Amino acid sequence: MLVRFIYLFLIILTANLYSQASLFIIHTNNTNGALENCYCPDNPLGSIEKRSIYIEDFINSNPRTVILDAGDFFTMSKKLLKDSLVCEAYATIPYDGILLGDQEITRDQKFLNNVLPRLNSTIILSNLESPSIPSLRKYKIVKRGGLSIGLIGIMGNNALKYYPKNIKDSIILTDPTSTVNDIVKKIRPRTDIIILLSHQGFEQDQVLAKSLKGVDVIIGAHSQTVPKEPVFVNDILISQAGREGYYVGLIELKLSRYKKIEDHLISTISMTQDMPDDPRIMELIKYFEDKTGLINRKKLQALDGKDN
Repeated sequence: MLVRFIYLFLIILTANLYSQASLFIIHTNNTNGALENCYCPDNPLGSIEKRSIYIEDFINSNPRTVILDAGDFFTMSKKLLKDSLVCEAYATIPYDGILLGDQEITRDQKFLNNVLPRLNSTIILSNLESPSIPSLRKYKIVKRGGLSIGLIGIMGNNALKYYPKNIKDSIILTDPTSTVNDIVKKIRPRTDIIILLSHQGFEQDQVLAKSLKGVDVIIGAHSQTVPKEPVFVNDILISQAGREGYYVGLIELKLSRYKKIEDHLISTISMTQDMPDDPRIMELIKYFEDKTGLINRKKLQALDGKDN
């Protein structure tokens, strides 16, 4: 209880240091099915079980926040039960928009139609021509604290590079540049800020940014990059938040009284082991362990060490 109180105090203190004229963007990507800490000595960090509580506390103290994910939340090894549980875990977080990554779009369509509604969020992929996925949105406009924020999402062909030919042939993507620019023309008069969710890699995002007009921020994925400092191309801020749920990306856009971006701050928040766990996600983890008999040996050793 004391740890949670101190944790909440620090969240509130941090948020109060920021100007009320700021918009926050919390972003995640490449969770790769990691419901919890891997208990790896070289990466002693948590995942969704920590993220859920962190984001809840942050937005309670600063409601002018947009929450986004840039894809690859499914497992890399196609563990379908865990994929479905990850969707339920994501539903504990009030995501404003979730982009599909290659790990999702290459799954069986019947499976996708069954599990994607469990995300309880808007799924965005603007340049997917085929296959057809119910409830998929080309874009979304979010209202937050007097601001209108446009959300667009694209996948690059680079994300499908290592898939078999029959899978690549079944997925038809339109050109990202023309797709984004066409949507920007349509929604720019109705929006103050436009954020592009991109699933193709950090270097490819920088190339894409050179040909875009009217986009303010690119939230990327696929290459699992953790930028050490802000990266700008064509006045567009480009960022990512690593892999396996180890981090949550946090961007602050400082705005003028005319709702123009005056400054940017970025940070990468580590999901450390001392952060509180979300009870609902711990239930999902227990369900997975009971159903499969699979439990991380490092986790057993860690729990045994605590008991002793």
